[in-house]
Amino acid sequence: MMLYRWNVINTLIKKYGYKNYLEIGLAHGDCYDKISCTKKANVDPMDDPNQRVPMYKMTSDEFFENEAPSLEKWDIIFIDGLHRDFQVDKDIENSLKFLNKNGSIVLHDCSPAEERHQLISEKGGRVSAAITGTKEWNGDVWKSIVKFRSTNKDFGCMVINSDYGLGWINESIEIAEPFEYELTYKALESNRQEYLGLVPPEYFMNLINQ
Repeated sequence: MMLYRWNVINTLIKKYGYKNYLEIGLAHGDCYDKISCTKKANVDPMDDPNQRVPMYKMTSDEFFENEAPSLEKWDIIFIDGLHRDFQVDKDIENSLKFLNKNGSIVLHDCSPAEERHQLISEKGGRVSAAITGTKEWNGDVWKSIVKFRSTNKDFGCMVINSDYGLGWINESIEIAEPFEYELTYKALESNRQEYLGLVPPEYFMNLINQ
């Protein structure tokens, strides 16, 4: 079974009756357009002129500081912006502040299949395909998942093993026991199940349909 990010998001919207959806990292709107929700909003600094013009043209930090306090809280937030762990850490923290009771956070690119898919350039961003030999790039979002799972005491987190790894944060998910970790790809390879709470798509769907 293959689940894409919009499949997981729409499944959660239907399951929990979510009404308000926020997407961090609009890009071309490929996911956003497929989301069926009563109220939708998106935020993206849109550095690339070829990208779609977002509803809130700003960084997620600026949005949460300046715009979110005056808006309704969100039922479900999709984090797919800057694929660096330090930013994803902040996006998770800020999202939780503006999340309704029993709300969900979904994250993309949480389980890179190869080390080259998560390499960071000297400038702190994506490594060119000419160097890695692939256009696939997930960044180091996975590090944020590991840190969250090992320390958060209020929300559980799992990663669905589909579409480059789809993280799901929700109060209903069993909270992981604190564990020691190393933020190296070698350690991730050896401890992927524990680090990410990795589950197959079928497990997620069976859980949701209970």
